[in-house]
Amino acid sequence: MTDVKELDRTTADGLANLLVVVGDNKHWMAKWLAQWSVGAPGLESAVAAAAIAQGHFGQARALFPFVQQFLFDHEIVGPEERTRRYRVSALDEPFGSWAQAVVTLLLVDTGLNVVLRSLHETQDELARRIGRVLDESRFYRDFAAGRLADLTTNWEHGRAQVEPHVTPILVEMLCWFGPPGEAGVEHLVANDVLTLDNDAMRQAFLDDVAPTLLELDYRLPVGGGPGEWTWEELPWDRWNALQRRLEVSNP
Repeated sequence: MTDVKELDRTTADGLANLLVVVGDNKHWMAKWLAQWSVGAPGLESAVAAAAIAQGHFGQARALFPFVQQFLFDHEIVGPEERTRRYRVSALDEPFGSWAQAVVTLLLVDTGLNVVLRSLHETQDELARRIGRVLDESRFYRDFAAGRLADLTTNWEHGRAQVEPHVTPILVEMLCWFGPPGEAGVEHLVANDVLTLDNDAMRQAFLDDVAPTLLELDYRLPVGGGPGEWTWEELPWDRWNALQRRLEVSNP
């Protein structure tokens, strides 16, 4: 296990950036999901939305202290106090429907957790915290997949409410892992901080979410199968590498 003090400046900065990006997205997921604790259809879903939102707030808070530790001489402030906010465009605004909340939870949170699972252990406490985050997130993923199946099969207009969100969020998350050969990710892989490169993380993400969506007969811009997925050309012209997000196209 590598001690954080042994990391070179570039590697420490890269790890800090990775953790703050994941933490920020967890925070904004929590903020918007919390609003559905009083609007989700049914008491069970409302209670679960509140619990998952609090869990995501806690996950973000668990990661931020390590961002500060890896930055050494820079101070990190909360995601709502910074002018630069690291969040995917799917989390720019409150969820306009329960269907949007469910799709976003399934796809965005799964992508975030692919990165956390790809991290080598750099120190005991960080490994423990990431382990707790991933343990909690298995429940969140199962909840989202269950609600998606319920919306699709049991709601008269459920599929129509879900469909507009699936491909845009899926495509953004495929981009979120970065373009092939991205220098920052390649450096972290070469220095044993990440176990997977950009395309390998995309494969792991699709291994998790694509079968669930395909079983429900949603059309996806992907082909192939587990471990050998292919995808349509991604919109790298809209990719903001600094904030790790797709910029929204002007209408």
